[in-house]
Parts: sequence; C-alpha cells; structure tokens
Amino acid sequence: MGRKNRESGLHLIKRTSSQFWYVQGTLFGERIRHSTQTQSREEAEIVKAKLVEEIKKIHLYGERPRVDFNTCAAKYISGASIKSLDRDECHIRQLSPYIGELDMTDIYRGQDPDTDRPTDLERYVQDRIASGVSRATINYALKTFNKIGRLAAEEWRRKGGKPFLASFTRSYLIKEKEEGGLVAEHGLNPTKEARPLFPDEQLILFKELPDHLKPIFEFGVNTGCRDQELCNLKWDWLKKVTDNLWYFELPKGSTKNNQVRPVVLNSIAKGIVKSLEGINAEYVFSYNGEKLGRLNKSAYRKARIRAGKVMPDILKTNVHSLRHSFGERLTESDVPWDWKQALLGHNPKEVTWRYSHYYKGSGNLLKLREFVERLVKYSSLDGTQKVGKVA
Repeated sequence: MGRKNRESGLHLIKRTSSQFWYVQGTLFGERIRHSTQTQSREEAEIVKAKLVEEIKKIHLYGERPRVDFNTCAAKYISGASIKSLDRDECHIRQLSPYIGELDMTDIYRGQDPDTDRPTDLERYVQDRIASGVSRATINYALKTFNKIGRLAAEEWRRKGGKPFLASFTRSYLIKEKEEGGLVAEHGLNPTKEARPLFPDEQLILFKELPDHLKPIFEFGVNTGCRDQELCNLKWDWLKKVTDNLWYFELPKGSTKNNQVRPVVLNSIAKGIVKSLEGINAEYVFSYNGEKLGRLNKSAYRKARIRAGKVMPDILKTNVHSLRHSFGERLTESDVPWDWKQALLGHNPKEVTWRYSHYYKGSGNLLKLREFVERLVKYSSLDGTQKVGKVA
C-alpha cells in the first residue's frame, strides 16, 4: 500500500501507480480519497491539513462543503469503468494543473468578469490549441469535466442523502469557428502534429525567448525530453559518471511509459546544466525561485509570434517541436534506429527484449553520448556560452 502517516482519521499514501501523494481514510464517517497533486511530502501534508479543516467546517459548523475538481475527479476515477479509465485519467491529469484546486462551482469557460482575463478553464483550452491538440481531443476533456460535474450534482450522495455537489454549470465545447478565432487572436498553432524546427528557425525563435526559457528550450532540443520531463527535472536525478559522461536518470512515474530512462547529455546540454547549478536546490529549471509548470505559456507564445514576423512558418511549430527536432536530427546524423528509440525513451515491441540493454553499463551510455554529441552542430549555443540566468 505504501508509506502512511495516520492523523485525524486520514493518512498519506504513495501509490505505486502514481507519482503523487494521496490523502485517504475516514473522517466524521465520510470516506476520503484525494490526490494532493504533488510529489513533495511536505506539500502533501499541507494539502491534507487544509482538507481536514474543510471537512471539520462542514460537519461541525454546517458550512456549505467546498468541493474542488481534484476531489470529484478522484471519486470519479475510483468508480469509472475500465474501458474509459485510461483516457479519462489522462485528460484529468492535464486539467488538474489549471482547475484542480478550484471549487467546482467556480469553474467555467470564458472571461473572468472581475479581471477581464481568461478563466483557468479557458486558459487550458487556449494552451491545448497552442500545443497543436485537435478540437476533438480538447472537447473530450471538456466532456469528461462535464460528466464528473453531472455525476457529482445529480447522482453522488453524501452521508444523509445530500448531493455531493449542490449545483453544477456545464462547460460549452469548442466549435470550429471559435477554434479559428482563438488561433487568429492568440497566434496559436492549430496543427494536430508538431513538425521539427529547422536550424535557422531555431536560431530566430530562441533569440526571441525570454532569458528564463532559453536554457530549457535549448536543453529540450538537445535531449528530446518531453514538456513535463523538462519542467519536473530534479538535481537528485543527475549522475556524473566521468567528466565526459553526465546523464539524468528519470525514475518511474516521471516518464510517459512509466519506465526508468537515462537522458544522456551532449556538451551543449551539459554546459546548460553546469550554468544552472546552485540556482534552485530541487529543480534544474526554475523561475523566480519556483519550478516551471509548463512550457506552453504566454511568454513562449509571444516569443513565437515575434519570431513568426521574421519567418512565418515558425507559427506552424509548437513546444513539441523540440522533441521532434531531436528525433529528426538523430536520423539525419545516421544514428541507428534502435539506438534512436532508446534515446527518445520509446519502447516498441520489436526492441522490448533489448530495451534495458542500452541503459546498462557505462559503455552503452558512452555510446548514447556519442550519438547525441552529433547534434551539437545544430545548436545555437556552443557548449561553453553562458545561458540567461534563471532566478
């Protein structure tokens, strides 16, 4: 079951299938199962304490229960059918950073009337379109949100027969005309698949990036890491075998296929890592003392729009283009197919039996290092150049 800390009827557990801490147990006769959406034990304790206080207010003082999206999502997952569970969980994980801690009654699409800015759910929609995600896929996530809200308001019941959620407003889906408007207004990339960056496009785009994004984008195009692998990269995962062989060992739970994977550094990536040592104690990439949440935010989109004025085709790329560029350049550099799969963290059935072979022994890691070093010729940094300082 995992490690536990029993207190007030609730305890923290770490599930083998998830990287996050969960609050679980019974309090005031109510069964609780709640994802804290954090890997930090200290942060999870804070979430647990807040949850205990909210439950006490409901049962001791009769206050209206505040029900956030994460709570409803966890309850939904616990009773969802196997057929839709994997897909629904994927969309829930994508929605959670935007609306996870919000009261379900405060979540809606459109503009916030108090700030005249997009609501958190609207930002999710805009960011997904900017990432090249199709309208159908985004709408499926919105349908999942609507389904969870409907169940909470109409079918789920608390102890005593009261509805789990007092009321719920359905979110409207994206229509084709609206998608076109968002693309035009925000300079978003509506393509379903990212394409690689050409070296001249990379030079112009990276020049327009703010200083705190330049290191992570340069690192991404030299390692092939996915968006969240970059943002969640920790110093504890760094292995320095020799002065010439540095790599990050991504643990289970941090990769898309839930497999341990080394990210071997070429001289460019190593130079970036060395320049960032000592800035943040836990995370490699940070800004103003905090880890980066995701790459596809307004700072990147504005930089892409500026770069697009110089080379319009840059608007056809997105953050996933970093990984696509890495893979394409491995092919152009005559890296054998199976080694390319290993560097990208793919696990196709054809090479499953050999997959771990590439990650065992310094000799194989040196071979991987030899291959990624071939990509230095594409880079806008020379391996010794200082990248912009990150706060």
